[in-house]
Amino acid sequence: MEWVSKRERLVVWLYGVGVLVAALVLLSIPVRALAADIDLPVPSVVIYPGQVVLDRGVSSARFKIPGANLAAYVVETDMLTDKVARRTLLPNKPIMLADLKTPDIVRAGVPATIVYREAGVYIAALGTPLASAAEGEAVRVRNTDSGITVSGIVAADGSIEVQAQ
Repeated sequence: MEWVSKRERLVVWLYGVGVLVAALVLLSIPVRALAADIDLPVPSVVIYPGQVVLDRGVSSARFKIPGANLAAYVVETDMLTDKVARRTLLPNKPIMLADLKTPDIVRAGVPATIVYREAGVYIAALGTPLASAAEGEAVRVRNTDSGITVSGIVAADGSIEVQAQ
C-alpha cells in the first residue's frame, strides 16, 4: 500500500478549494442570458378600466423581461386589437395580458334579448342582465315579463342564449 505524501495531499486540497471558489463565483453572477431585452408596447397616457387601449395611444419601450415571465406580457401591438383595460394602465409601463379583456357586449341593467333555441322551437323575450359580460361569457338575466332569473351565454349579436333547465 502506497502512502500519499503531505505535498500531494496539499495539492489535492488546494485544487478542491479552487474548484469550490470558482463554483461560488459562477453562481453569484446573475444569469442575464435567460432575460429577454425586448421592445414592448406601452400606454402613452393613463388608460382607465373599460377604455379601449389602442384608442388612447400606444408607444414602444425597451424592457428586460425574465424569459419565464415573457408569456404574461403583451409583446406586439396586434395583441391589443379589440381589447379594453381591466385595470388602470400607466404610461411607459409594460402591459400584462391579465390587464386586458374583451369589451362587454351586454351591460348590467340595459335590456337585452333572451333567446331559447331547440329543434324547431325559437323563443325570444326581453330581459335585464344582472351583470355586464363579453361574448362567450355566462351572465344571469331577469326575464322582464315573468321576473324569473335564468343564466345564459352572451352571443356575438348581444343576445343571451339560454338552455332548458
